[in-house]
Amino acid sequence: MLGDHTDIRPLMEVAVANCRAHGDDWSVAVTLMFRTHMIVDSPGGMAGVDDDLAELRTLSRRVGDRWLRAQVSSAAGEAAMARGRAAAAKEEYETALQLAYEVGAYAETPFLMARLAEVAYRTGERTTALTTLEEASDAGHRYGVPETRAFVRLLRAHMALDDKDPARARALVHEVRAELGQVAPPPQFTVMLNSVDAMVTAEESGPEHGLPLLADTIREAIDKRCADAVVAALVDAAATLLRDLGDLPRAVRLLAAADRRRGGDPRPHPERVAVERAETAARTGLGPVRYAAEHARGADLTPVEVLAELDDLPARARLAQAEAQLQAALASAEAADAEARLTDNSAHANRS
Repeated sequence: MLGDHTDIRPLMEVAVANCRAHGDDWSVAVTLMFRTHMIVDSPGGMAGVDDDLAELRTLSRRVGDRWLRAQVSSAAGEAAMARGRAAAAKEEYETALQLAYEVGAYAETPFLMARLAEVAYRTGERTTALTTLEEASDAGHRYGVPETRAFVRLLRAHMALDDKDPARARALVHEVRAELGQVAPPPQFTVMLNSVDAMVTAEESGPEHGLPLLADTIREAIDKRCADAVVAALVDAAATLLRDLGDLPRAVRLLAAADRRRGGDPRPHPERVAVERAETAARTGLGPVRYAAEHARGADLTPVEVLAELDDLPARARLAQAEAQLQAALASAEAADAEARLTDNSAHANRS
């Protein structure tokens, strides 16, 4: 919102203090709710979120505003999802959805349905996820909420990757970008979309081609102050590609760095499955002593050091990146030559 990715927490502290001093319960609640959303979507952990949510529940009941209660439940659902607590998130989103229906806030229902679909996907309930995605998409059309369609397609792209269907995933990524058009989505949505793009490239052309794209996405996520859980998911994905490339020490270091970023919260499905495979391969390939040593090194990595690990990509990934840049340069040169020939032909025709 500020455009320069400033840490919003000190500003929100001032806003909450002003509302406590000069506002009523409703203004305090709305400001606390906004602060909760911002903390969940920012790096640095979620210290204070539980206290804010507890106060929000008290204030929303005291005010008696069911719309406000729906917002509080939605915020609690987001906090639970960020911590990998899918059961709690489902309960909160279902409450928010019911309250939204009760007060006629129909424009809010498609996104809540989409979040419930995500909960189902993250807990391995694929059939429920697909059914709920259809419902969310229909509601988005019915109530004119195009943002929901982009979220639904992104989640479908994730599922297509799980199915080893990169062509379908690629088509969905293109549809998401077309859906967004000139609209600038939140940074977290952008980096997750770019990460799917990178993983599709890895599936299509090999991990050495996807890894540089994913490294750029992680850099963007850190630069734009995305939430710790988002950065951790991206780092986990990079670690699995490194495992595929045979760079087991670096893969273990990144997995440990992602663990630290999560703060002990569990990984959701299906990332958990991919990470467990990478850990098993690394333990087997490195042995317990080397594995423990690399894990200890990775647990101490700062965000800058994580980026340094990715800057020093394996030779195959560096070569693939160079090849991609060369192909892009050649394509650009060919396009320029074609345009120049077209201009020359037009000029000659005009002279004739």
